[in-house]
This record gives sequence, C-alpha cells and structure tokens, in this order.
Amino acid sequence: PSPNRNKYISLDCEMVGIGPNGAKSALARICILNWYNQTLLDTFVKVTEPITDYRTSISGVRQKDITSEDAMDYEECKLLVSSILKGKILVGHALKNDLQVLGIQHPWYDIRDTAK
Repeated sequence: PSPNRNKYISLDCEMVGIGPNGAKSALARICILNWYNQTLLDTFVKVTEPITDYRTSISGVRQKDITSEDAMDYEECKLLVSSILKGKILVGHALKNDLQVLGIQHPWYDIRDTAK
C-alpha cells in the first residue's frame, strides 16, 4: 500500500542569537510545507529578548523582518504549529533543534530526521 501523503509535513526554523555572544537561539522564522510542496505556514516570528546576533548570513533574517507588523507573536506561532503538527509525520533536518526552539514535543515515532 502507498503511504498516506497527507500525513507528511516538513518543517524548518531559522533562529537568531540571544544572550552573550548570541550563544542561545530564539525562533525568528518558520516554514511548514506539505507533501505537495504547498506552504502551510511561512512567517517571521517576533523575538521578545534582545538579539545579539541576527545570523543573517545563515538565517537570512534581518531586524526589519521580525519587527514587522506581519511577524507573528511567539506564543501564537507555537499554538498554530502544534495544531498543524498534530497527528502528522514530521520530516526535516536536525528537528531536535527546531522543536526545542519552538518549545514543543512531537512523538519520536512520527519524526523522520535527515540528520540521523
């Protein structure tokens, strides 16, 4: 039998550095796609702590992106992402980092991580 393609979604987060030398990460952008490459969510996220490293060369995130009126509040984003992920098989790279910065958990048996 073929897999239920509607169960698969991919997730990628971009982070900025906070704290001394930008050593700690904060969520700055998230993108979620379905099997058919349709965008379910692509948004910048407002960071409430002082940013010490935008990591722009890696993340592409600039100050104006996360201070924009279009940027989503972190808690709102977290709730939305949790609802999108519920019951889905999550595909991505180094998802442990993405889930950690989101502050959410996902069942290990529903994770397909290319970093492993």
